[in-house]
Amino acid sequence: MDKTREGKSKHFRWSRPMERMFLEILAYEASEGNKPPATFKPSSFVQVAQVINEKFETECEPDHVDNHLRTIKNNWATIQKLRVKSGFQWDHNLKMITVVRKEAHPTHEKYLNKKIEMYDELALVAGKDMATGYDGNDNTTKGIEDHSRFNGKRSHASNKDDRFAMLSKQIGEVANAIKKTSQNQLDVAELYKKVMEVEGFDEATLAYAFDYLVDKERVAKVFIVKSVKLKKL
Repeated sequence: MDKTREGKSKHFRWSRPMERMFLEILAYEASEGNKPPATFKPSSFVQVAQVINEKFETECEPDHVDNHLRTIKNNWATIQKLRVKSGFQWDHNLKMITVVRKEAHPTHEKYLNKKIEMYDELALVAGKDMATGYDGNDNTTKGIEDHSRFNGKRSHASNKDDRFAMLSKQIGEVANAIKKTSQNQLDVAELYKKVMEVEGFDEATLAYAFDYLVDKERVAKVFIVKSVKLKKL
């Protein structure tokens, strides 16, 4: 990390409410297409700093936001490693990493056997451009559709993002049929099977889509009904 920038921003203390605001704004920015493959646009950092200053009457600068994003990305990387590590289990419904002997992992204790707050926002902000359709008001369908319409310039390396945007768009269309679904309990095993049948996406991307659908049960029910269409992606 640039030592000058680190020194400049190390005196800024992020409270929990500030971090929630940080994640909410950047998650929305990502869903609007303002997150190129590498990181966010400078204007996004400026916006976060301005809102933090206005709401909390502090002196947050864009560099503080940029540097805090590095911390968030490191935390996200740790979460993803723990999810697949031997001896750990991932609870899709609760967004929780479970382990039998929590005390045996003191370094990672804050991530274990407790719900990971704002998991969807973290995925948008720190993940590799995998959209969950966040729009700041839990209007999931609108956020997904907006993100899928983003037509910014993409390099060859971002083809995976284009494919995921296609999947997101289809999920958005699926949501239009929500009112027609039954009130039966969601069959998670059946949902997993249907998601994994979708062609054109790697296993990691489909696993992320599965996590999203489990969290949004009504959309998941419609997904099962419309899965034939989704297989044509």
